[in-house]
Amino acid sequence: MNTLKTRWQQQSLRWLDDRIPARTKHTLNLRSIFIFPSKFGLSYLLMCGCLFLLGTNYQNNLMLLLCYFLLALLLVCLFKSYLNFACLTLTVDPIQSVFAGNNAVLSIQIQAANVRPGTSGGHDDKFPQGQLHFRWLRQKSMFNCDLNQAERSIRLPYITQRRGVYPLPRVTCISEYPLGLYRCWTHLDFDQRLVVYPAPVPCEMQLESRSQEAGKNATSQPGHDDFYSLRPFVPGEPLNRVAWKNVAKGADWVSKSFSQQQSLGGFLRLNLSSRDIEKELGKLAFQVLQLSDNQVPFGLILGSKCVEPGSGERHKQTCLLALARYGTLESAV
Repeated sequence: MNTLKTRWQQQSLRWLDDRIPARTKHTLNLRSIFIFPSKFGLSYLLMCGCLFLLGTNYQNNLMLLLCYFLLALLLVCLFKSYLNFACLTLTVDPIQSVFAGNNAVLSIQIQAANVRPGTSGGHDDKFPQGQLHFRWLRQKSMFNCDLNQAERSIRLPYITQRRGVYPLPRVTCISEYPLGLYRCWTHLDFDQRLVVYPAPVPCEMQLESRSQEAGKNATSQPGHDDFYSLRPFVPGEPLNRVAWKNVAKGADWVSKSFSQQQSLGGFLRLNLSSRDIEKELGKLAFQVLQLSDNQVPFGLILGSKCVEPGSGERHKQTCLLALARYGTLESAV
C-alpha cells in the first residue's frame, strides 16, 4: 500500500508540474483552479434531492418551488465562487536562509488580478472577498488570511529539520466563499529553494594556519602593537590614545591608531574521521559565525573542496552555503 501511495503521489506531482508550472507569481485561472462541492454543499444537494422527491410525491408545488430556488442558488454560488477565486494574483518574496531547527517563513502577497496595485482600498468591491486558507501540500496545519482586512498577505512558516538546499513543496490555497457550498483550491509552486545551514554547535576555536604562507599573507588589523596613524579624536575614547604633543601645540585633538600583524592563512577543516559528521558541520558553522563577527579572515576546507581565506558578510554566506551543501547532490552545483 505504501508503494502504491508513493507512486500515486509522484504521478500527481508530475501532473501538477505540467498543469501549474513553477513561478514566483501566479494569477489563478481555469487551468490552475479546482472546484468541487464541500461537505456542506453535498449535504445541501442531498437536501434538495429530498425536497424534490417529497414535492413530487405529494404534488406540492411550494416544495418544488423551494427546491428549484435552492438549486438555482447552488448554481449561482458555483460561478460566484470561481470568479472570486480567479481574481487573485499571488506573489512571494525570496525566502531567507535559516539554520536547521529554525522555521523558515514564506511571505505571500495577495493582489487582485484586475485591479492595479495601490488603487484598491480596503473596501473595494472589485477585490476578492472572504477568507483564504493556506497550508503546505499534504500537511494539515492551516493558516488563514482575511481578504476583507487592509493587510492582504500571509507569512507561511516552514519547519526545518535537516540541513541542505532543497525546493519548497507546493502551497495549497483554499477558498469556500461565499456560502461554503463549494471548495475552490489550487496547488502552487513558487519556485523557491530553501538553504538550511547546519545548526551551530558551540565549541572551541580550531583555526589551522599554513606557516609557509604566513609571511606572504600577513595583513594589518586594528590592535595594540605598532603605531599606525593618527585620526580625529572621537569623544568617549580612552585618553591614553590622545596625541598630547599635537594638543600641546594647539592643533586639533587626534587619536593614535595601532596595528598588529595577523595571518590570512587560517583554515577551518572538517574532521572526516568523526562518526558524527553533522555535529562536526555544526561546530564549523559555529566557528564561521564567531570568526565573521570578530572580522577575522579564515578559509574553509571540506574534504576536496576549499574556500579561500576571506572575511565579510559575503564570505560568511559562502562558507555557510558550502556547509549546507556538503555531502548532498547540491554540492556538485
